[in-house]
Amino acid sequence: MKKEVLIFCLTFCIMLPFSGFAQEKPIVSRAQARACEKQTRQKDGNPGKNYWQNSSDYYIQASVDVKNKIMSGQERIVYYNNSPDSLKTIVIRLYQDLYKKGANRNSIVDVNPLDVTDGVRIESLKVNGTSMDLSEESSSVKRAGTLMYVFLNKKLAPHGKLELQIAWSFDFPQHTLIRMGTIDSTSLFVGQWYPQIAVYDDITGWDTRSYNGMAEFYNDFCNFEVEITVPEKFMVWATGEPQNLNEMLQPQYYDKYKKASVSDDITHVITEEDLKSGAVTTSKTTWKYKASNVPDFAFGISDHYLWDVTSVVVDQKTGRRTVVGVAYNTKAPHFDKVISIARETVWSLSEEMPGIPYPYPYLTVYNGDFGMEYPMITNVGADEDYGMTVYANSHEIAHAYFPFYVGTNETGNGWIDEGLTVYLPEKMQSHLSPDLNIGAYNTSAFQLYAGINGEPPLITPTNYLNPDIYFYMNYAKAEQALRMLDMQLGHDLFKKCLLAFMDRWKYKHPTPLDYFNTFNDVAKQNLNWFWQAWYYQNGGIPDLAIISVTQKDKQLTVTVENKGDLPLPVELKFYNGERPAGTTTKPATVWLNNQTKTEITFTTSETITRIVLGSDTIPDANAADNMYEMR
Repeated sequence: MKKEVLIFCLTFCIMLPFSGFAQEKPIVSRAQARACEKQTRQKDGNPGKNYWQNSSDYYIQASVDVKNKIMSGQERIVYYNNSPDSLKTIVIRLYQDLYKKGANRNSIVDVNPLDVTDGVRIESLKVNGTSMDLSEESSSVKRAGTLMYVFLNKKLAPHGKLELQIAWSFDFPQHTLIRMGTIDSTSLFVGQWYPQIAVYDDITGWDTRSYNGMAEFYNDFCNFEVEITVPEKFMVWATGEPQNLNEMLQPQYYDKYKKASVSDDITHVITEEDLKSGAVTTSKTTWKYKASNVPDFAFGISDHYLWDVTSVVVDQKTGRRTVVGVAYNTKAPHFDKVISIARETVWSLSEEMPGIPYPYPYLTVYNGDFGMEYPMITNVGADEDYGMTVYANSHEIAHAYFPFYVGTNETGNGWIDEGLTVYLPEKMQSHLSPDLNIGAYNTSAFQLYAGINGEPPLITPTNYLNPDIYFYMNYAKAEQALRMLDMQLGHDLFKKCLLAFMDRWKYKHPTPLDYFNTFNDVAKQNLNWFWQAWYYQNGGIPDLAIISVTQKDKQLTVTVENKGDLPLPVELKFYNGERPAGTTTKPATVWLNNQTKTEITFTTSETITRIVLGSDTIPDANAADNMYEMR
C-alpha cells in the first residue's frame, strides 16, 4: 500500500493556493445548493422546513459460536422512506466483506491473512415476503465492495415503507482488531456485524462509499430490538436497555445491579470471587436489548470479565440518571479506575462542556482493544499510562454527542466529531490526571507536521485520506482549529454557537456548511476568513515571530510578523528576570486584509528583561524567533 495521501482533487473544489485572510465565501457544493433550493436546509445553518431523513426498525436474532468464532443471525428490517423520492434500489452494508479475499482495504490496521474469508454469507433475502435471487447471475441483487444492491421490482414510493428479511453468517476475525474482533479466546467485541441499510439523504442520495477499514461510519437514526444467544456463563453488554436482565443474572447479582443503577456509589457487581463461584448467570442464554433512535448497535461478550456499576444524575431538572458500567479483564491496567473516569466524564459532559444532559440512559465501557465509540457502549483497550487511560475513555464517551446526538457524517467529515470529542473533555481530563495536557500535546503534534508535503485541506473527505495522515488531520489539526476558534470568539460565545448547532441538528444529519453557517449566524460575525484558512486551504504553517522591540519611557512596542499561512492569536508574556510582569493578547483578526505585521504596546514600571511570544496551546512551527532578550 502506498504511503501517500489519496485525494480526489476536483477542479471545482477550493484546493487552490491560499492568499491572505480575506472574507471569502466557503465553496457551496451543487448538492448543498440544491438542498437549499428545495428547503431541506437553510443558508443560515438551520434545517429547512422540508428537511427529511429515512429510518429503519431492526429486529435481530443473533447467535455467537464462541468456540468456532462464527456469528449468524436473522433479521427483519422495516425501512421507512421519508424522502420525496421514489427508490428503485436499496443499498445494504455488509461490513464484514472487508475481510473478503480481494477486498479494497485502506485500514488503520493490516488484516491478518488468517482472517481473510469469503465475507458475509447471505443465506436468504426477502423483500416484502418475496425471495430474491442471490446467485452470481442475479439481476436483482449485486455485491460490490462492502455493499449489496437490491433492485426492487416495484419502486418504494415517497413516504412508503418496505420489509426486508435477511439470514446471514460470517467467520469472526480472530487475529485482526479493526474496531471489533476477538479480544481473548472467550471475550469478543462485536461491531459492524449486521446487514445495515445505508443512508439515503438529501445531499448525496444513497451513500455508496465502501468500508475500507479506515474512515468510520454514517448511519440513520433507527430502532433496534436485538436478541443475542451466547454459551452458558457468558455475559452480554450492549447498546440499549436490557430487557431480561432479571432472567439472565442470579438474583443476588441482579439485586446488586438494580441498587447500583440508582446510586452514586460504585458497586462491584461481579468480582473475581464471584466468577470463581461459577454461579453468576442463570441457565438462560439469550440476552435481549432494546434501543430507540440510535444510529448503530454493538455488543461485547465474555465469561470472565468483572463488572462495576454506578449511576449519575445527568439532568438536574428532571433527576434523570444514566447507568454507567465497566466490563473488564482483571489484568487490564487501570481498568479498576475506569468506572470513576466514566462517571466523572458523563457528569462533566452533562454539566460543563457541552452542558447538555447525557443523551442515553445507559453507558458501558467494554475493555477491548484500541478505542471505538458506539451508542451506549465503547470499546477501549487498556494502557499502562493512567493519563492515556483517562484520555481514551473520556474521548470515546464524548462521542455520544458527536456523531450520535448530532448525526455528523464520520465517513466524509471525521474531523467534526473527532475534533470536538478531543477538545470538549480536555479540562475534565486534566482534572482527573493533572499531568495530562492533551491541548499541549496536539499543539506540539500540529506544529511538527503542519505544512508537510501534500497536506490536503481539513475539509477533504475523510475516506480519501491515507492512514498516515488520518490521525493528524482528524485529531490534532481539527482540535487546533477548534481551539483557535474558541480563542477568537471567546469561550462564552464559542459555547453559545456550539450549543445552537447541537440544538438545530440533534438527531439530524448536518454538513460542514451547516456547521460553518450556524457559527456565522449565531456569532453575528462573518467567519468565512477563519473557515477558509483552517478548513479549506491546502496545508498551512503556523509561524509568528517577534521582529523588533522598541521602548520609550515605560512603554514597549513589540512588532510581530506572521511568517506563516494561518491566522493565529498573538500572546506576549513579559518577564522581569524569571518573574512574570504581564501578558497582552490580540485576536487572530489582526491578520485580516493581508496584514502580515502588527504592533502591540505594553506599559509597565517594571524592568522587562525578556519577552516571549505564544504559549503551549498556540501552535508555532518555528519557536526560535519567539523570544526576545532585552539589552
